[in-house]
Amino acid sequence: MKTLHLLDASSFIYRSYFALPPLETKSGFPTGAIYGFLRAILSIWKSERPEYFVVVFDAPTPTKREGIYKEYKAGRPTMPDPLKVQIPVIKEILRLMGVPVLEVPGYEADDLIAILSGEFSKRGLFVKIYTPDKDMLQLVSDKVRVINPISWEVFDPDKVREKFGVPPQRLPDYLALVGDKIDNVEGIKGVGPKTAVKLIDRFGGVEGILENWEEFQKLYPEAKREDLELSYRLVKPMLDAKVDLSEEDLRIKEPDMEKLRKKLEELEMKSILRDLEKVLRIRSQGSLF
Repeated sequence: MKTLHLLDASSFIYRSYFALPPLETKSGFPTGAIYGFLRAILSIWKSERPEYFVVVFDAPTPTKREGIYKEYKAGRPTMPDPLKVQIPVIKEILRLMGVPVLEVPGYEADDLIAILSGEFSKRGLFVKIYTPDKDMLQLVSDKVRVINPISWEVFDPDKVREKFGVPPQRLPDYLALVGDKIDNVEGIKGVGPKTAVKLIDRFGGVEGILENWEEFQKLYPEAKREDLELSYRLVKPMLDAKVDLSEEDLRIKEPDMEKLRKKLEELEMKSILRDLEKVLRIRSQGSLF
């Protein structure tokens, strides 16, 4: 079966930046995030031998969620300048490698990944999503897997239910009830993971709770209907972004080796260049991709 590999760029870039010791060129340009990110890409290429591979970025503009709720992700620290300057370079290198890159203003990578996984799994492709974001586990199905790039744990529907007590399609209900501190999404006060599972079993999910609000409010008198509605909206992917890609658009293209070699030499990444050339040489022989 054809497999589409979707990579959440931010998670890999942040992890590379904070996990590795500071790296920089002789001229002082920071390279740690670039190096770690490319190492991760090469590792996936070596083990998975992808033909269809898309790296998805958060657009560097305010998101639609921030327009709905200005406190969304408000607690997250500002991106460090040494990391910020590496992101355009990563995008440049990916394009030189022939890797499709996707970002849409106003939308998070999660939204675009949800759109692509939904569309192309319907077209018969198997989808592998690389992200540590638990929100993405709601996309898991018989044709979609999520791989945590930190632990390399692979989530299928059974694994999601084992971890959270609910099937993937009910994960938005679960997250809306318990909240998400990382994204600054409020849940229902007094509702923890076990209680959320019981409430979902009882009411069928957030929509069932809203339809039986009086009954629910007897259990949680301080709960506000509009807060639950907002939380539910925030944890679900926004599927209205314009993403008009064909199957061919998802395919890894031929790299521009001359410019790629020059760029990696400029960044003093001889080992990356050496490994990349090896991978691409195998690809040209038809045994990798």
